[in-house]
Amino acid sequence: VLKGFPECLQADICLHLNRNLLENTSAFKGAPPGCLRALSMKFKTTHAPSGDNLVHRGDVLTALFFISRGTIEILKDNVVMAILGKDDVFGENPCSYSTVGKSSCKVRALTYCDLHKIFRDDLLDVLQMYPEFFETFSSNLEITFNLRD
Repeated sequence: VLKGFPECLQADICLHLNRNLLENTSAFKGAPPGCLRALSMKFKTTHAPSGDNLVHRGDVLTALFFISRGTIEILKDNVVMAILGKDDVFGENPCSYSTVGKSSCKVRALTYCDLHKIFRDDLLDVLQMYPEFFETFSSNLEITFNLRD
């Protein structure tokens, strides 16, 4: 449905749908309005039922995940490494690594979850268009659990 609207209206709608994430995540503080609009267009909302595996050990880390609702567990060799919930972030900081990493852990939903994810390439493309914000984003991004192997 969204694709049927003009691009500027799509951006307004996406900005509205992602406003809580963009306003409440420290990594996005101080971002120029155009950057926030571009980022909001790149976010995908994912829903995961309880017991769903979101990331398997050895998977390529192509996206950064922001939890907006629900609880997940991070397992390594069937040992719980962490339990994350609302406003937590997992994946890896794409600004810190020149290559894509692989996951050292499995990530599984404990409850029904709503997640915002942004693909590494999309995030880096937007940050490349706003180089003045790149360093701020990279230093302010607080990854609750870094999955990189």
